[in-house]
Amino acid sequence: MINIISNQEYNEIEKYLMTISPAIESMKTVPDGSKIQVKKYMIFQDMKENTDETVEILSILTPDNKVYSAQSGTLKRSFNDILNIMGDKPFTIIKTSGKTKAGRDFINCILDVDSIA
Repeated sequence: MINIISNQEYNEIEKYLMTISPAIESMKTVPDGSKIQVKKYMIFQDMKENTDETVEILSILTPDNKVYSAQSGTLKRSFNDILNIMGDKPFTIIKTSGKTKAGRDFINCILDVDSIA
């Protein structure tokens, strides 16, 4: 079951693409340094059928209708920080990743400042 948290407007196709489409690409598989142009984003909760566990997911829709998603708290915080600064202006993010001091993998994003005119 999907519960959309974001307060943007979405048409039916965007809702499908950003929540349940099998074509959604996990940000974990995106190579570091990849640039992702943000058309829309969605934060939603997805309840897993097997465990009734609820996870919060960030989906990013590009102008060519490609969708990337992530559960990463680090990435969601960084993305939200960029949103707060950019407001309604269009922007592009660059996917990054690394390891914590404890050796755990994490994914993140930074603002592509070269794409801002």
